[in-house]
Amino acid sequence: MKTYQISLPDDFAAFVDKALADKQWDDADHLFLYALARVQEELAADADVDVAKLRAAVQVGIDQADRGETAPLDLAAIWARAQAQLALEAETAHVGSGAHATG
Repeated sequence: MKTYQISLPDDFAAFVDKALADKQWDDADHLFLYALARVQEELAADADVDVAKLRAAVQVGIDQADRGETAPLDLAAIWARAQAQLALEAETAHVGSGAHATG
């Protein structure tokens, strides 16, 4: 196993210190391994994204907007969906981190 020495900005160091003090993780190694695994999963998921298709879809939307083919902007509905998604992600993250918590 290879060893790395890293420097963390103060806010990240405080987060790690608090997670360890609160016994959310056994040690910093487990916390970083979990975080790196999540980044690896995200990168793998992003690898499946067809950027050309995505750009084409965005251009369709831009063209529609240029022609005035837009729907009214419902900020309350957007905000409600965003809050629901964040709550779901927070719940999922909390459950996921519990698997690594100390007893």
